[in-house]
Amino acid sequence: MLLVHSAGGSSGFTVAQAMPDLVERIVAVEPVGAPTDPQTVAEMGGDAPFMGVYGDYVDERGQTGRKEATQTTAELAGETSPASTLLSLPDEGISGNTHLMMQDDNNGEIADRIISWISD
Repeated sequence: MLLVHSAGGSSGFTVAQAMPDLVERIVAVEPVGAPTDPQTVAEMGGDAPFMGVYGDYVDERGQTGRKEATQTTAELAGETSPASTLLSLPDEGISGNTHLMMQDDNNGEIADRIISWISD
C-alpha cells in the first residue's frame, strides 16, 4: 500500500513506477504530479487500484488542475483495475475539509472511507 499526500505525490508516483511489484494499492490525497500519461499510469503499480481523495474548496485553493489530473489518473488506472476511483468528499456528503484533512475534525470518517476501499 502506498499513501501519498500533496507534494509527496510526485515522489510516490515515481516510486510506484520504479517498483510496481511492491505496490498493491495507491491512495493519493490531494496529490501533486498525478500522471495523466497512459503509459506512466500503466507502469505505476502495474494493476494496483488507485484512489484519489479530494476535499472542499478545490476552486478557491487553485487545485482544479490537480484534481482533474487525479481524476484522469483514476480513469486510466480503472482500465486495468476497476476499483480505481476518485473520492470527492463533498460529493459523498463529507464537507468542511482543508488540504490537511487528516487533521480536520472529521478525519476519522475520511479514514474509514479510505480503509474500507483498501479492504475491498
